[in-house]
Amino acid sequence: MLELYHNNISVCAQKVRLVLFEKKIPWISRHLDLKRGDHLKPDFLAINPKGLVPVLVHDGQTIIESTLICEYLDDVFPAPPLKPAEALGRARMRLWEKAVDEGLHVACGTISFIAVFAKQLSDDRSDQDIEARLALIPDPARRERQRQLLQLGFKAPFVKDALKLHDKILGEMEIALQSGPWLMGAQFTLADVVMAPYVERLDRLTLSGLWNPERPLVGEWFRRLRSRPSFAEALDAFQPLDYTDLLREQGRNLWPKFRELLSA
Repeated sequence: MLELYHNNISVCAQKVRLVLFEKKIPWISRHLDLKRGDHLKPDFLAINPKGLVPVLVHDGQTIIESTLICEYLDDVFPAPPLKPAEALGRARMRLWEKAVDEGLHVACGTISFIAVFAKQLSDDRSDQDIEARLALIPDPARRERQRQLLQLGFKAPFVKDALKLHDKILGEMEIALQSGPWLMGAQFTLADVVMAPYVERLDRLTLSGLWNPERPLVGEWFRRLRSRPSFAEALDAFQPLDYTDLLREQGRNLWPKFRELLSA
Protein backbone atom coordinates (compact mmCIF):
# COMPACT_ATOMS: atom_id res chain seq x y z
CA MET A 1 0.00 0.00 0.00
CA LEU A 2 1.23 3.46 -0.95
CA GLU A 3 0.21 6.52 1.04
CA LEU A 4 1.29 10.01 -0.01
CA TYR A 5 1.22 12.90 2.43
CA HIS A 6 1.09 15.86 0.09
CA ASN A 7 -0.37 19.26 -0.71
CA ASN A 8 -2.22 20.24 -3.87
CA ILE A 9 0.06 23.17 -4.82
CA SER A 10 3.40 22.00 -3.39
CA VAL A 11 5.92 21.79 -6.25
CA CYS A 12 7.67 18.90 -4.51
CA ALA A 13 4.42 16.98 -4.15
CA GLN A 14 3.54 17.72 -7.77
CA LYS A 15 6.62 15.95 -9.10
CA VAL A 16 5.90 12.85 -7.00
CA ARG A 17 2.30 12.78 -8.23
CA LEU A 18 3.62 13.05 -11.79
CA VAL A 19 5.62 9.86 -11.26
CA LEU A 20 2.65 8.07 -9.70
CA PHE A 21 0.37 8.97 -12.61
CA GLU A 22 3.02 8.30 -15.28
CA LYS A 23 3.33 4.78 -13.87
CA LYS A 24 -0.39 4.41 -13.08
CA ILE A 25 0.37 3.33 -9.52
CA PRO A 26 -2.61 3.21 -7.11
CA TRP A 27 -2.07 5.37 -4.02
CA ILE A 28 -3.93 6.75 -1.03
CA SER A 29 -4.05 10.52 -0.64
CA ARG A 30 -3.25 12.14 2.71
CA HIS A 31 -3.71 15.81 1.90
CA LEU A 32 -2.30 18.48 4.23
CA ASP A 33 -3.49 22.09 4.29
CA LEU A 34 -0.27 24.10 4.46
CA LYS A 35 -2.05 27.41 4.88
CA ARG A 36 -3.69 26.01 8.00
CA GLY A 37 -0.32 24.66 9.17
CA ASP A 38 -1.09 20.93 9.06
CA HIS A 39 2.57 20.25 8.22
CA LEU A 40 3.70 21.89 11.48
CA LYS A 41 1.41 19.90 13.77
CA PRO A 42 2.86 17.24 16.10
CA ASP A 43 1.23 14.28 14.35
CA PHE A 44 2.86 15.12 11.01
CA LEU A 45 6.18 16.18 12.58
CA ALA A 46 6.30 12.68 14.07
CA ILE A 47 6.31 11.36 10.48
CA ASN A 48 8.70 13.98 9.08
CA PRO A 49 10.47 16.16 11.67
CA LYS A 50 11.37 18.60 8.89
CA GLY A 51 7.71 19.51 8.56
CA LEU A 52 7.81 19.20 4.77
CA VAL A 53 5.68 17.44 2.18
CA PRO A 54 5.66 15.11 0.41
CA VAL A 55 6.16 11.98 2.47
CA LEU A 56 5.64 8.52 0.99
CA VAL A 57 4.70 5.60 3.22
CA HIS A 58 5.07 2.27 1.42
CA ASP A 59 3.89 -0.77 3.37
CA GLY A 60 4.67 1.02 6.60
CA GLN A 61 8.11 2.28 5.53
CA THR A 62 8.58 6.06 5.34
CA ILE A 63 10.51 7.82 2.57
CA ILE A 64 11.06 11.58 2.66
CA GLU A 65 12.57 14.09 0.17
CA SER A 66 10.74 14.34 -3.14
CA THR A 67 13.72 13.54 -5.38
CA LEU A 68 14.46 10.39 -3.39
CA ILE A 69 10.78 9.44 -3.49
CA CYS A 70 10.75 9.78 -7.29
CA GLU A 71 13.88 7.63 -7.60
CA TYR A 72 12.44 5.09 -5.17
CA LEU A 73 9.20 4.79 -7.13
CA ASP A 74 11.11 4.28 -10.38
CA ASP A 75 13.20 1.55 -8.75
CA VAL A 76 10.27 -0.29 -7.16
CA PHE A 77 7.88 0.19 -10.09
CA PRO A 78 10.23 0.11 -13.11
CA ALA A 79 7.62 0.30 -15.89
CA PRO A 80 7.59 2.59 -17.70
CA PRO A 81 11.20 3.53 -16.89
CA LEU A 82 11.87 7.17 -16.02
CA LYS A 83 15.66 6.86 -15.94
CA PRO A 84 18.02 6.29 -18.89
CA ALA A 85 19.21 2.71 -19.22
CA GLU A 86 22.91 3.56 -19.33
CA ALA A 87 24.90 4.76 -16.32
CA LEU A 88 26.21 7.90 -18.05
CA GLY A 89 22.69 8.94 -19.01
CA ARG A 90 21.49 8.43 -15.44
CA ALA A 91 24.36 10.52 -14.11
CA ARG A 92 23.56 13.36 -16.50
CA MET A 93 19.86 13.12 -15.65
CA ARG A 94 20.69 13.51 -11.98
CA LEU A 95 22.37 16.83 -12.68
CA TRP A 96 18.86 18.22 -13.29
CA GLU A 97 17.74 16.77 -9.96
CA LYS A 98 20.73 18.41 -8.25
CA ALA A 99 19.95 21.74 -9.92
CA VAL A 100 16.51 21.63 -8.31
CA ASP A 101 17.60 20.39 -4.90
CA GLU A 102 20.66 22.63 -4.59
CA GLY A 103 19.15 25.93 -5.63
CA LEU A 104 16.07 26.09 -7.81
CA HIS A 105 13.67 24.85 -5.15
CA VAL A 106 14.66 27.55 -2.66
CA ALA A 107 14.61 30.13 -5.47
CA CYS A 108 11.09 29.05 -6.45
CA GLY A 109 10.03 29.32 -2.82
CA THR A 110 11.38 32.88 -2.74
CA ILE A 111 9.51 33.92 -5.89
CA SER A 112 6.29 32.19 -4.82
CA PHE A 113 6.43 33.57 -1.28
CA ILE A 114 7.00 37.14 -2.33
CA ALA A 115 4.29 36.89 -4.99
CA VAL A 116 1.51 35.19 -3.02
CA PHE A 117 2.35 33.38 0.21
CA ALA A 118 3.55 36.43 2.15
CA LYS A 119 0.17 38.06 1.70
CA GLN A 120 -1.64 34.84 2.64
CA LEU A 121 0.46 34.45 5.77
CA SER A 122 0.08 38.04 6.92
CA ASP A 123 -3.60 38.61 6.11
CA ASP A 124 -5.70 38.86 9.27
CA ARG A 125 -2.72 38.02 11.50
CA SER A 126 -1.02 40.24 14.05
CA ASP A 127 2.76 40.59 14.15
CA GLN A 128 2.75 38.30 17.17
CA ASP A 129 0.70 35.66 15.34
CA ILE A 130 3.05 35.79 12.34
CA GLU A 131 6.11 35.40 14.54
CA ALA A 132 4.49 32.49 16.33
CA ARG A 133 3.81 30.80 12.98
CA LEU A 134 7.39 31.40 11.82
CA ALA A 135 8.72 29.96 15.07
CA LEU A 136 7.09 26.62 14.23
CA ILE A 137 9.24 26.17 11.08
CA PRO A 138 11.92 23.59 11.99
CA ASP A 139 14.50 24.81 9.44
CA PRO A 140 16.07 28.05 10.73
CA ALA A 141 17.31 29.09 7.27
CA ARG A 142 13.81 28.74 5.77
CA ARG A 143 12.35 30.57 8.76
CA GLU A 144 14.74 33.51 8.32
CA ARG A 145 14.12 33.72 4.55
CA GLN A 146 10.40 34.02 5.14
CA ARG A 147 10.92 36.60 7.87
CA GLN A 148 13.08 38.75 5.59
CA LEU A 149 10.61 38.47 2.72
CA LEU A 150 7.78 39.55 5.00
CA GLN A 151 9.79 42.50 6.29
CA LEU A 152 11.70 43.60 3.17
CA GLY A 153 9.71 42.35 0.20
CA PHE A 154 11.55 42.88 -3.08
CA LYS A 155 14.36 44.58 -1.17
CA ALA A 156 15.37 41.25 0.38
CA PRO A 157 18.90 40.66 -0.93
CA PHE A 158 18.27 37.17 -2.30
CA VAL A 159 15.20 37.94 -4.47
CA LYS A 160 17.29 39.06 -7.44
CA ASP A 161 19.50 35.96 -7.14
CA ALA A 162 16.42 33.72 -7.11
CA LEU A 163 15.10 35.24 -10.32
CA LYS A 164 18.47 35.08 -12.05
CA LEU A 165 18.84 31.41 -11.13
CA HIS A 166 15.52 30.66 -12.82
CA ASP A 167 16.78 32.53 -15.88
CA LYS A 168 20.06 30.59 -15.90
CA ILE A 169 18.41 27.18 -15.65
CA LEU A 170 15.87 28.02 -18.36
CA GLY A 171 18.85 28.91 -20.56
CA GLU A 172 20.41 25.52 -19.81
CA MET A 173 17.14 23.84 -20.67
CA GLU A 174 17.04 25.61 -24.03
CA ILE A 175 20.49 24.21 -24.86
CA ALA A 176 19.64 20.67 -23.70
CA LEU A 177 16.44 20.63 -25.77
CA GLN A 178 18.43 21.07 -28.96
CA SER A 179 19.10 17.32 -28.73
CA GLY A 180 15.49 16.16 -28.60
CA PRO A 181 11.97 16.78 -27.34
CA TRP A 182 12.90 16.07 -23.71
CA LEU A 183 15.76 17.15 -21.48
CA MET A 184 17.53 13.81 -21.95
CA GLY A 185 16.78 13.59 -25.67
CA ALA A 186 14.12 11.20 -26.94
CA GLN A 187 13.14 9.71 -23.55
CA PHE A 188 10.85 11.37 -21.02
CA THR A 189 12.70 11.00 -17.72
CA LEU A 190 12.85 12.21 -14.14
CA ALA A 191 14.76 15.22 -15.50
CA ASP A 192 11.52 16.42 -17.10
CA VAL A 193 9.49 15.39 -14.04
CA VAL A 194 11.56 17.39 -11.57
CA MET A 195 11.62 20.51 -13.74
CA ALA A 196 7.92 20.42 -14.63
CA PRO A 197 6.43 21.97 -11.45
CA TYR A 198 8.91 24.84 -11.42
CA VAL A 199 8.20 25.92 -15.00
CA GLU A 200 4.50 25.41 -14.31
CA ARG A 201 4.74 27.70 -11.26
CA LEU A 202 6.34 30.43 -13.39
CA ASP A 203 3.61 30.00 -16.00
CA ARG A 204 0.84 30.30 -13.40
CA LEU A 205 2.51 33.45 -12.12
CA THR A 206 2.35 34.74 -15.74
CA LEU A 207 6.15 34.86 -15.83
CA SER A 208 6.46 33.02 -19.13
CA GLY A 209 8.34 36.09 -20.37
CA LEU A 210 11.35 34.33 -18.90
CA TRP A 211 11.28 31.96 -21.91
CA ASN A 212 8.93 33.55 -24.46
CA PRO A 213 9.95 34.39 -27.14
CA GLU A 214 13.72 34.07 -26.68
CA ARG A 215 13.68 30.39 -25.69
CA PRO A 216 11.23 28.69 -28.07
CA LEU A 217 12.43 25.15 -27.29
CA VAL A 218 11.46 25.59 -23.64
CA GLY A 219 8.03 26.77 -24.76
CA GLU A 220 7.62 23.73 -27.02
CA TRP A 221 8.79 21.42 -24.21
CA PHE A 222 6.24 22.95 -21.87
CA ARG A 223 3.43 22.47 -24.40
CA ARG A 224 4.41 18.81 -24.86
CA LEU A 225 4.56 18.38 -21.10
CA ARG A 226 1.08 19.83 -20.61
CA SER A 227 -0.32 17.44 -23.24
CA ARG A 228 0.69 14.35 -21.25
CA PRO A 229 -2.24 12.77 -19.37
CA SER A 230 -0.15 12.64 -16.19
CA PHE A 231 0.16 16.42 -16.16
CA ALA A 232 -3.58 16.98 -16.02
CA GLU A 233 -3.95 14.22 -13.40
CA ALA A 234 -1.06 15.29 -11.17
CA LEU A 235 -1.18 19.08 -11.46
CA ASP A 236 -4.30 20.48 -13.10
CA ALA A 237 -6.67 18.25 -11.13
CA PHE A 238 -5.15 19.43 -7.86
CA GLN A 239 -5.02 23.17 -8.62
CA PRO A 240 -7.79 25.12 -6.87
CA LEU A 241 -9.27 27.59 -9.36
CA ASP A 242 -9.30 30.45 -6.88
CA TYR A 243 -5.63 29.83 -6.12
CA THR A 244 -4.72 29.74 -9.80
CA ASP A 245 -6.54 33.02 -10.31
CA LEU A 246 -4.64 34.53 -7.37
CA LEU A 247 -1.31 33.39 -8.82
CA ARG A 248 -2.08 34.91 -12.20
CA GLU A 249 -3.38 38.16 -10.73
CA GLN A 250 -0.35 38.61 -8.51
CA GLY A 251 2.04 37.62 -11.30
CA ARG A 252 0.64 40.22 -13.67
CA ASN A 253 1.01 42.88 -11.02
CA LEU A 254 4.55 41.92 -10.13
CA TRP A 255 6.04 41.12 -13.55
CA PRO A 256 7.38 44.70 -14.04
CA LYS A 257 9.32 44.38 -10.77
CA PHE A 258 10.67 40.96 -11.72
CA ARG A 259 11.66 42.23 -15.17
CA GLU A 260 13.46 45.19 -13.61
CA LEU A 261 15.39 42.89 -11.26
CA LEU A 262 16.33 40.60 -14.13
CA SER A 263 17.78 43.42 -16.20
CA ALA A 264 19.63 45.06 -13.31
